[in-house]
Amino acid sequence: MIENSERGAGLVLAILTIVALFAIGTTLAFLSRTEVNISKHQTQYAQALYVAEAGVEEALYRMELSNPTSITVNGGTFNAAIYDDSLPYDPGWRVKIFLCAPDEVPTAPSGETYTPTIQAAGSWLEYSSPDDASQAITIEHKWRDLDDDGVREPGEIVLYDGSRYPPENFTSGSPVEVITVTGHAGTAQRRIVVEATRFPLNVNARAGLLCDRGVDVRGNVTVCGHNHRIDTPTYTSLPGCMAWELCSGRTNDLGAGCLVGVMTTGDIIDKRGSTDLAGYPSPEDTSSSNQFLTLAQTLGISDDDLAQILANADYTDVGVADPQDGITYVDNAGGPQVMWNNGDGSGLLYITGSFKSAGNFVWRGLVYIEGDFKMTGTVWVLGAVVVKGESDWAFTGGNPAILYSSEAISYYLTQHLNYVRIGWKETTGL
Repeated sequence: MIENSERGAGLVLAILTIVALFAIGTTLAFLSRTEVNISKHQTQYAQALYVAEAGVEEALYRMELSNPTSITVNGGTFNAAIYDDSLPYDPGWRVKIFLCAPDEVPTAPSGETYTPTIQAAGSWLEYSSPDDASQAITIEHKWRDLDDDGVREPGEIVLYDGSRYPPENFTSGSPVEVITVTGHAGTAQRRIVVEATRFPLNVNARAGLLCDRGVDVRGNVTVCGHNHRIDTPTYTSLPGCMAWELCSGRTNDLGAGCLVGVMTTGDIIDKRGSTDLAGYPSPEDTSSSNQFLTLAQTLGISDDDLAQILANADYTDVGVADPQDGITYVDNAGGPQVMWNNGDGSGLLYITGSFKSAGNFVWRGLVYIEGDFKMTGTVWVLGAVVVKGESDWAFTGGNPAILYSSEAISYYLTQHLNYVRIGWKETTGL
């Protein structure tokens, strides 16, 4: 009887041991599976952020493309550039990028633009949706409702000006663009909002025409240092620009930020014929204390930043596009004079040697010449001209006009610079 009782107790103990081991094994299996699921979710959660960042990169890349830029992908050809070319900027401008082929883009509501991704189908990252506008990449101007009326108005677009403190304002600089992207990876999704603006310049134009040597402006030359509006009609000149009344704000004059018309660093200004100069506080300034600025100093950036901009110049010769808009950098130091007749362009025109423009040549933005500069014919510049010069006279005239415009310099230069991020955050509202 004792032996049977011992056997029974042993059997019970064995069963209890098996049950305990089974419970432990089940628990370990459950914990292991849970850990795997947690690890998988954490991996997907991290991947969703990387996917969202990839969506931001597509948006920035397409915002930097020149307009138009045709791309053929996923069975269709379309303009991949994303831009707001209205002046003033459109406060309601909004673009959404969808994860679909060009012929499958949903119909956009009035005032918005819908465009397909430039990813190749079959391997694209899920940072948008094929048809859900709430999940699509969204790009729009940063806006603040200053008068609390719920209506987007031009004066309420947030601009970024590196020369101001704080840099965000509503009157000068480039728009701050808000990019919203939702990244998906498995069951995880993460939404990020990135704020970006064109590479900020702190332009330091000293005059409508700044020369490091004597200035020869004989002929029918107009140089006006009053700050003209960006929409000043082509070939406007003195007195038609209505800007001679000391920044009065009349017609084409912004009413603030006016400069001297012609400035040298001590050399004379040889003014003959019907030449007409204007500016504030004076039409001309030949003080020897005036400082001549390098191109980097004029743009308010470092030499390294300038080198990067020039390394990615849109053009390395003149007259190769009509209009020739962008960064034009011609390195002809010690070489023959560059000539450009009857051209039209905008942005930065930088020539390391001598330059002659003639005929109906029109430029909006900044012209910077390291050598001599001669303008003849009906040459017209809205922005500013800087000439270092190689001979005693850094500038000669004919029948040209130079009208200073801070708006033209800022707008036409920054339109062709890369975007930089100025803000990043993750939102939880999906």
